[in-house]
Amino acid sequence: MNHTEYRYRYDMDLRFDQVKRIIFGKNMSKTVGKELSGIEKKNVLIVTDPNVHKFGLLNEAVESISSSGIRYEIYEDISNEPTMENIVKAVSFARENSEFDSVLGIGGGSVLDTSKMVASMITNPGEPKDYLTPVEDRFKNPGVPKILIPTTGGTGSEVSNMSVVIEKDTMYKTWAASSNLLADTALVDPVLNLSAPPRTTAASGMDALAHNIEGLISKEANAISDGMATKAATLISNNLRTAYNDPGNIEARSSMSMGAMLGGMVITYPWVAGPSILGHCLGEAFGPKYGAIHGVAVGLSLPYILDFNISAAYNKISSLARIFGVKHKGESPRTVAAKIPSAIITLLEDLEMPTTLKDINFPKGDIEKFANYIFESRQKLYDLPRFNPRRLTKENSIRLITNMFDGTFENYNDSGRK
Repeated sequence: MNHTEYRYRYDMDLRFDQVKRIIFGKNMSKTVGKELSGIEKKNVLIVTDPNVHKFGLLNEAVESISSSGIRYEIYEDISNEPTMENIVKAVSFARENSEFDSVLGIGGGSVLDTSKMVASMITNPGEPKDYLTPVEDRFKNPGVPKILIPTTGGTGSEVSNMSVVIEKDTMYKTWAASSNLLADTALVDPVLNLSAPPRTTAASGMDALAHNIEGLISKEANAISDGMATKAATLISNNLRTAYNDPGNIEARSSMSMGAMLGGMVITYPWVAGPSILGHCLGEAFGPKYGAIHGVAVGLSLPYILDFNISAAYNKISSLARIFGVKHKGESPRTVAAKIPSAIITLLEDLEMPTTLKDINFPKGDIEKFANYIFESRQKLYDLPRFNPRRLTKENSIRLITNMFDGTFENYNDSGRK
């Protein structure tokens, strides 16, 4: 078996849902009024954040809605991260104004995740915290129709079935998962990404890359998700540096939007384990707790979790060589796989992003405590024994976090890291 060959399992039952309708293309945000009219909606709640409003990214959508004779109200009390406080306040606002018959979310992942919860909580009783059970769908009633428009090329939230929330007490992320959270329409307009700052572009791009690569190495990955994930990872690898350095390049922005959208679809497949596997398990824990935004945290985690999983998934990891332009000739799949983490480190460096836990001021004294939390508790939330290729132990969990802190790998590669 060479490094581009691996076996899929076809002896499993596959059941999955995806977003109902996707509209993709330049200036497509101008059609949102028509979409709402088409489903006979008359009173829409627009959920966004102050920066989206400030930079005029609502203008085309609002004009389209107004010209269609649809009433609207804008709610923008949303922060950069999806905190429980944000979601509770947004849900309360929507319920107090009970005439809303639809929700339009325009913004980054925090806005879209909040929009999904709001649309579902309008028609379901109780509090948002009652629905934060990743292994159980507690939504009984369909939500009001929702249209989601992303303004960053990263989370893929516009097509995913999850809503991520930061728990106030622990500062770790959890999420609700339900087909009820899928958008009725995902409207992806790459033009809206043109004003995203370079740091946002880099972080959101690494988030999208992590979705796809973690999806590829999931133990239950199959040809359906791999086809999307491989193409998406290629689009992102080929265009992220350009989008970062030349923000107005619409071709690069379009490719990044497509890669992010495909990544959102990949992580919605039940065999990809929700947000994804070990990298998201780590990043969604240390990111909020130690002040690293989501894309930075999962991007930083990506090279190290690939290195960690080489012993159990070197055929799959070595298949990334073509995507990242890693040269190899006559080398074993395991040797090729060991070169991939360094290629991702180089990408992070080119994007001027952190490459170690030291870089984000993670306390060295927390290494063992954090590793124990991942091993003893958090891996169960992500069902890593089922989905992550390599089995976690207390010892290798500590070694992994130590490597992430020091910037070292278990395996040799061209960078000289070990």
